[in-house]
Amino acid sequence: MASKSSMNNKRLRQGYSDKLVKVPARPAYRNDRDQYEHYLALALEKASAGARIEAENYYQHAEHYFRSATADRPL
Repeated sequence: MASKSSMNNKRLRQGYSDKLVKVPARPAYRNDRDQYEHYLALALEKASAGARIEAENYYQHAEHYFRSATADRPL
């Protein structure tokens, strides 16, 4: 007979797997420039929808990737 704790663990695992949500695969970005363009597009979309705070968040993400993409270039 299985121990009580192993039966509880099995029940927990089964309950957890039942609640898993399938997340669509994210596109594979090749480099920082692709990431920059992705976040810039999201920022522009949110800005046009009037979601200023979300747009600012995406602008900051885009700026990060812009800086990463241009960090190796001499001034």
